[in-house]
Amino acid sequence: MKNFMKKITLVALAFIVFSCSTDEELKSLKPVSIAEIAKATPELSLFVQALTITGLADTFFQSGDYTVFAPDNAAFTSLLTSLGYTQLSQVPVPLLTDVLKYHVLSSRVLSSSLTDGQTAATLQGQNITINIDTVANVTTVSITDANTTTSDSEIGARDIKCTNGIIHRINKVLLPN
Repeated sequence: MKNFMKKITLVALAFIVFSCSTDEELKSLKPVSIAEIAKATPELSLFVQALTITGLADTFFQSGDYTVFAPDNAAFTSLLTSLGYTQLSQVPVPLLTDVLKYHVLSSRVLSSSLTDGQTAATLQGQNITINIDTVANVTTVSITDANTTTSDSEIGARDIKCTNGIIHRINKVLLPN
């Protein structure tokens, strides 16, 4: 019984020693920006490509406080098809810049801070509207854009925290008027 207690004590001690992080270890973690997270996320490769084409990528490597509603690849593919393009490089840069800025708020906003019917001003200058629906204990958060001909964009992955803001992945590209 003594040997058994010694083994349990050693295991518990080893767990405590190896599972605790020191402040030094936490400080050594590399800060990760919105741009770095987006680049590391395969589902956002077209979003990253659009940022690069427009010259906005550098903005999201630098410090700041942003909330980015980042459309996934399927959202961009759908937009390209509806506009009659086959690739992002065919979209006029001023149009693509406006569309991307329409996906950004100038402060950090977690999904828990969003309310139904809330409007938010984007960097592009026009507002988006937040919709929250709960059906059978499942809450869906979506965004209505200024272009009333498109359906709402649902927020999938939420609250991806970065050193310079928050990313919420969405399934449709938001369109300003």
